[in-house]
Amino acid sequence: MRNLTCALLLICTHCFGQKKEIQNIASIVSIERLKKNLYYLASEQLEGRVMGSKGDTLASEYIINCFKENHLAAPYNNGTSYFQTVNSYRKNLLQSQLIIGEKKYENWNGWGFGMRSVESVLLDNIPVVFAGYGIENSLYNDFANIDVKGKAVLLLTGQPQDSTGIYLLSGTKQAAIISSYQNVLRDKGASLILLYNNRFAAESSIQQKSAFQAVYKIPFLQNNNLPVIMLSEERANELLAHSDKSIKSLARDITKTLRPQSFVVNNTVSCHIKIDITEEKAPNVIGVINGSDSTAGCIILSAHHDHLGKDGNTIYYGAVDNASGTVAIMEIAMLMNKAVEKGFRPKRTIIFASYTGEEKGLLGSYHFSTNPLFPVEKTHAVLNIDMMGRVDTFYTGKRADSNYAYILVIDSLNRGLRKALFTANEKLGKLKLDTYYEQPQFMQRRLMGSDQYPFYLKGVPFIRIDCGFSKDYHQPTDTPDKINYELLSDQIKLAFLTTWNIAND
Repeated sequence: MRNLTCALLLICTHCFGQKKEIQNIASIVSIERLKKNLYYLASEQLEGRVMGSKGDTLASEYIINCFKENHLAAPYNNGTSYFQTVNSYRKNLLQSQLIIGEKKYENWNGWGFGMRSVESVLLDNIPVVFAGYGIENSLYNDFANIDVKGKAVLLLTGQPQDSTGIYLLSGTKQAAIISSYQNVLRDKGASLILLYNNRFAAESSIQQKSAFQAVYKIPFLQNNNLPVIMLSEERANELLAHSDKSIKSLARDITKTLRPQSFVVNNTVSCHIKIDITEEKAPNVIGVINGSDSTAGCIILSAHHDHLGKDGNTIYYGAVDNASGTVAIMEIAMLMNKAVEKGFRPKRTIIFASYTGEEKGLLGSYHFSTNPLFPVEKTHAVLNIDMMGRVDTFYTGKRADSNYAYILVIDSLNRGLRKALFTANEKLGKLKLDTYYEQPQFMQRRLMGSDQYPFYLKGVPFIRIDCGFSKDYHQPTDTPDKINYELLSDQIKLAFLTTWNIAND
C-alpha cells in the first residue's frame, strides 16, 4: 500500500509539473516575433495574398519555413511536402442582361445578382407573378390562388407585419422561423426569383466596389437553387406598370389587410446570364505534430492566410484578417515544438492547417475537410482562429474592458471543448471570453463565415476564437501597425493552452 501511495503521489506530482511547465511555455510568446511575421505577411510585397497569386504562394512558403524550423512533419509526397493543392473553379461573367417587356438593362442598371449564388440563366419572355413574401403557411399563404410553375416570381423581402410592427406569423416583433422562399418556390417549379430590395442603391454600390474580386463556385452550396435577381424600386414598378400597381402600394395593402395580394402580372421578363468556368490551383499548408497515442485521433488548429489582394494599385493588406490568425498558428507551432522538446508530447495528433481561399468561399478548408489526413470520425475537434489582435467597433469607445476574445463553441458530441477553453483562460486570468456571437440571432453568420464550417457540416465539434469586426474590416486600411500586439499575444496564449487541453483531455 505504501508503494502504491508513493506511486500515486509521483503521478500527481508529474501531472502538476506538466501543467506548470506548459503554462511556462505559453509565457514565451514573443511580441517581437509576432510583429516580424505579421509585418511580412501584411506587406506590400505580398500584395494582399489573394488566392492563387504570387503573394499567396509567398505566404505559404513563409509558413512552411516556420513549420520546418519547428519540426512539424510534412504529410505529403512521402513526407517531403507541406503543400496540399486546392482545385478551385473561377466564375467568369460573359453576359448579363435583364429584359422587361421590350426594354433591355445591363447588370446594375436597376437590377443585379450575386455571382456566388447564380449559374448561367437563359430565360426568354416568361410570365411574371407577384407572390407577396413567398410564404406558404396555415396562417398566411401567398400561393393560395396562383400557380408559379415556369414563371418569374416577384417578391417582397421579410414577412407580413401589421401597422404596429407585429409579425403576423409569430405574433411578436420577432420574425417567425419558416422555410425560405427559395425552397418553397423551387419545390413549386418557379423559374426565376425577382426580389425587390428597398436598399438596392446601397447594396449594389457595395457589390460593385468588390467587383475586382474573382468569384468561385462554392462546393458545399446547393447547385439547384433558383436564380435570385435583385430589383430596385424603379425596375419593380416597371414590371407592375401595366397592372396599375406599385411595389410599395402592394406592401401597404398586405400590411393593411394582413392578407396576400398575389396576382398574375401583366408583363413578361427575359434574363440572360452567361457564366463560364476556369479551373485554378492554390496552396493549403498542412503540418503535423504526431501525438503519443495513435488511437486518440487528431485535432485541427486552423487559420486562413489568404486575403482580398489588389484593386488596381490599392492593396488590401489583411493584417487582422487574417495575417493575425496565421501568425497565431505559427507561434503555437513553436510553442508545441518547445513542449515536445521538453518531453511533453500531446496525446492527440495536432494538425496545423493554414488555408487558402477562405475569402472566396472557404475553398481551402472545404478541400481539406473532403481530403483529410485523418478520417472525419477520428477528428476530435477543430480550433479555428480568424482575426485577432484588434478591438472591434462594439468595444471601441463603448467598453472599458478591451482585453477580450469572442468565442463560438459548438460541441455537439460533448467533448469538453468549453471546459478546455475556460480552463485555459483561468490559467491566464486576463481575457474576457465574450459569448455575444453565440446568441441565436447572431450565430449563423459566425458559424458559416469561417473555416470551421465545412467540418461542422461533417459533424466535427469546434471552437472559433476571434476579435470581431474592426472598422478596417475588408478595407485597405487593415494594416499591421494597427494591431494591438499585447492583446494578440494574450489571445495566442489562450489558443495554445486550449489546444493543449483538447489534445490531452
